[in-house]
Formats: sequence, C-alpha cells, structure tokens
Amino acid sequence: MHSHASATPRLKRWATITVTDILTQHVNVSDQASNCRVGDETVILHAGNGTYFGLDSVGSQIWQLLQQGLTPAQSCARIAHDFEVPLAQVEQDARIFLDELMRHDIIRLS
Repeated sequence: MHSHASATPRLKRWATITVTDILTQHVNVSDQASNCRVGDETVILHAGNGTYFGLDSVGSQIWQLLQQGLTPAQSCARIAHDFEVPLAQVEQDARIFLDELMRHDIIRLS
C-alpha cells in the first residue's frame, strides 16, 4: 500500500486595500483651473502647469454640473437621463475623464 499524506491547505494572507470610487466623492475644482465655453464645448486651462483640455458637449455638461456642486454620481445620472444613454456607460466614461482631470490637478477629491 502506498500512503499519501494529505497536505494541509495553507491560507495566504492578503493585504486589504480600500478603493474609493471617484463617483461617490465630492470634487473641488482647482483654483488654478479656468474654463471658457465655446458653443457646446469647453476649454479648461490649468494656469500652474499649462495643461489644457478640450471638452465635447457631454464633458462640458459634466464639468458644469461639478462646478454647480453635484457629485460625479449625480452628474452621471443627469447625463444618462438627458442624453438617453445607459448609466453604466456614462459612469465608465466619467471615471476615465475624472481620473484624467485629477492626474493633471484640475480637480481634487474633497
């Protein structure tokens, strides 16, 4: 007879990482950021680092709603309703957009 020792499973300990969804946060617009509307579009300029963004009509509306004090999630809900697009798609696009603005110091989480 062959005897096989059963191995006791080992549990690995993983570090816990808390990820905060940017959509649930309030954001503040940097005091270095200025913007100008041109038709349905908006141009944002960060005076400190020279970064500028050209926003289409949807990006412009998100920007305007954020400046009015809405959370990103509230802004997404409004955009989805106004443009009749799926909320999940708006949220996915907004996360990318807001992350880009944060990386260039245009907005900050509050």
